Amino acid sequence: MRIKIYPCGPVSANMIFVGRDDAKTVAVIDPSDGALALAILKDHGWTLSDILVTHRHFDHLLGVAALKKATGAKVYISETDADGLRSGRESLASMVGETQEPVEPDVLLHDGDTFTAAGLSFRVLETPGHTAGGITFVCDEERCAFVGDTLFAGGYGRFDLPGGDFSALTHSIKNILFALPEDYTIYPGHEEATTVAEEKRSNPIHYEGLWFD
Repeated sequence: MRIKIYPCGPVSANMIFVGRDDAKTVAVIDPSDGALALAILKDHGWTLSDILVTHRHFDHLLGVAALKKATGAKVYISETDADGLRSGRESLASMVGETQEPVEPDVLLHDGDTFTAAGLSFRVLETPGHTAGGITFVCDEERCAFVGDTLFAGGYGRFDLPGGDFSALTHSIKNILFALPEDYTIYPGHEEATTVAEEKRSNPIHYEGLWFD
């Protein structure tokens, strides 16, 4: 599996390209910089087939409209968080002075959905808490999960923004993500990758979430 990570955008979110090693078709997860994404596609000779968005916040979707317009790629997001693509107010872009072009998603996702993007099979886990409609894209064939801002290496997403809920976030991490096999690689929306085993062993959610079990 090809995985290329580019931290970019206003708060250095991870824009992640994925695809099969031997193929020129790729999908992108959380594209926050459309111009950079198009340049990367051109440089590598890749064709973009799908755009996957983990949650509604602007720093993970500012590049979606430009990419869809330029490539015709299909856009996936949870139904609960879809308004983040349609409105800068809902994505919080307007709160920080960012301009966001609205775009209509093609596929509205729910817990347990499965789909194929760039030749890879994904299943959807609803992992709310950072936002009400945050989702995780799990690729079991490649033993990895793309978790957005739900879980980080040695940390977890903030829950004090509109739609955030610490109790829900704790449940999503402890009962959903930590239920994945321990050797699965976790690709978060910011900073470096980790594993389920490492976060089960050391993540501070174990201690800070005790009162919310």
